Amino acid sequence: MKTLAALLLISITLNLFAGNDNPPGTVKIEENLYCDITEVSNITWKEYMFWAKRKYGEQSEQYQATLPDTLVWKKIDYNQPYVEYYYQHPAYQNYPVVGISYEQAKAYCQWRSDRVNEKLYLKEHKIDPEQLATIKNIPEVYKYRLPTKEEWEKIARADYSKRAKRKFKRKKYRNAHRHNFKTITDKADSEITDGPDITTQVDAYWTNTYGVYNILGNVAEMVAEKGVAKGGSWRHTKKEVTIEKDFSYQGPTDWLGFRCVCEKAEDK
Repeated sequence: MKTLAALLLISITLNLFAGNDNPPGTVKIEENLYCDITEVSNITWKEYMFWAKRKYGEQSEQYQATLPDTLVWKKIDYNQPYVEYYYQHPAYQNYPVVGISYEQAKAYCQWRSDRVNEKLYLKEHKIDPEQLATIKNIPEVYKYRLPTKEEWEKIARADYSKRAKRKFKRKKYRNAHRHNFKTITDKADSEITDGPDITTQVDAYWTNTYGVYNILGNVAEMVAEKGVAKGGSWRHTKKEVTIEKDFSYQGPTDWLGFRCVCEKAEDK
């Protein structure tokens, strides 16, 4: 029953096969390169933690290794409440997970690959989930990972969608926020840089032509090159950010998150 319960509850990230052939949670960028529609969210990360807790136990090293560092919010006094509430409160479940290290992000990518491939295998072979523990060498159909700098920059160069551009022309949306960057007082830039005090929902604002949300702003995103993040965050102004610019980090912070890209095995 534990295996079945875990599979049923791990659904937000994995139950997204319907409607197209893209790997779950992604849009197509080019031949055999797919990108997450959104940054990895708190609720999605909690699925990962739930799985590790059920499989290995709350005191296990495996489960402890999934815990985000909530103390990253202690750096500024007014952010103290977020130490307790940002990750735990339901209001923030669709916000990007932060306080994650590079190693944790990579481990999540591998976990996600394994779970998606398991689910696909069970579906194709019509196998009871209770038998999953007895099955070895499940084929790797999908491989999630962090994007390279080159891949991330390609995705970020995409323009807004036509639908978004049409909205921007309307008076109602002319001064609407388009990114979540640091609030500034320069009126000339306020229409596209003023935003929330911290992060916002991972599906806020408008997508680009690929269908990707928040590739710029909200949280800077880790790439495959360790210590490098791209895209800027709620702590950066729009003037600080270019697609080519690299942001450096040493460990978990309150402005750093990630999204995955995915490839499909060539013979699948």
